[in-house]
Amino acid sequence: MKAKILFPILVFLLASVGCEQEENGIAPGQVSGIEVFPTNGGAKIVCQLPDDPDVLFAKAYYTNTLGQELFTVSSLYNDTLYIKGYNDTEEHTVQVVAVNSSKRESAATAVTITPLISNIEMVKESIEISPDFGGVRISWTNPAADIVYTWLTFKEEGAEESDPIYLSSSRVNESIIVRGMNTNRKEFFVMVEDFYNNKTDKVTKGEHTPKFEEEIDKSLWTLVENLSVDGNAYEGKTVNIWDGQIDYLGSNGQGSYAMISRDNNGGQLNFPLDIVIDLGQDDAVVNRFALWQRAYWYGNEKEYYYYQGENFKAFRLYTSDDKVNWTLIAEHSLDDPRDSEGRVPEEYIQAAINGHSFNLPSPVNLSRYLKLSITENFGSEIYVNISELTLYGSN
Repeated sequence: MKAKILFPILVFLLASVGCEQEENGIAPGQVSGIEVFPTNGGAKIVCQLPDDPDVLFAKAYYTNTLGQELFTVSSLYNDTLYIKGYNDTEEHTVQVVAVNSSKRESAATAVTITPLISNIEMVKESIEISPDFGGVRISWTNPAADIVYTWLTFKEEGAEESDPIYLSSSRVNESIIVRGMNTNRKEFFVMVEDFYNNKTDKVTKGEHTPKFEEEIDKSLWTLVENLSVDGNAYEGKTVNIWDGQIDYLGSNGQGSYAMISRDNNGGQLNFPLDIVIDLGQDDAVVNRFALWQRAYWYGNEKEYYYYQGENFKAFRLYTSDDKVNWTLIAEHSLDDPRDSEGRVPEEYIQAAINGHSFNLPSPVNLSRYLKLSITENFGSEIYVNISELTLYGSN
């Protein structure tokens, strides 16, 4: 009888001791064998974790240039820490600890780092500005591929400096066209900011004169029906492509786009799908053009339909003076940015909102007729949608 009573008590006591040891576990040993490799705006620290199976990762505490108290951790069972957030090349102290499964930290090991010139300073120095149609092109190199925010302002002689234009990117090589400017000569200024709110000084990038452009007059355009596919399925209309109305997220099916259906075009989508337009003039000069996708999908006012099955993807643009002999002036295919679950990065969504803009290698004198030839969509075998086409140059 005593044995039956003592056994449960013994189990309880052992369990209690085990829990107490787990909750009050001993802190792990310190990291060792530390190596420091300076990086732009920080450092890479490689350390050896203590020989303890309960140790999970290394952790570093530090204070950056702006006085922000930050920390970073290595990946599980990894010995490498990446320190970021500095905008100076002074010496700084980083405290490195080992962390175990009970979240206990070891005593800290002080490590001295000296960051190289920051990534945002390198971006600032690399920025180049050149004139473009209706504005300027701003390009830069971002070696770390970290998110950067570029502030662009400009000033005409005798005028106030403009409000900042904010541009963001994490691409290694970025090139963005900023439009909506007149053709007066302007001095341009830039400042670059990082994720941690570090900022460079504002510096000048010289004086530049945007190139003249205007929208080619679409009020003169008419559809050449006998040479065009039928884009009039459901709420879609072929002529919507040049009505000046761009489809938007909340259009609820009342937006403006052409909808090319296989049922209205012989039972299947026979690419290329041609839309031929009489421009109503034969002396327009085109420097660039822009195309917009359909934005709205039925019942979904939270997610854009961009880059999805029914939207156009690839196309060619031709000009002709007799509707028989056509001269190719452009051929492009949109990137497919969707991941395995169909999600699209925000920068691609914004590009679609702005319109996919294409510069021609040199200005083209258009003949009377224009042919938009769609050669691929994003996967649908039933429909192709397109919202708007706009040409820019001079009438």
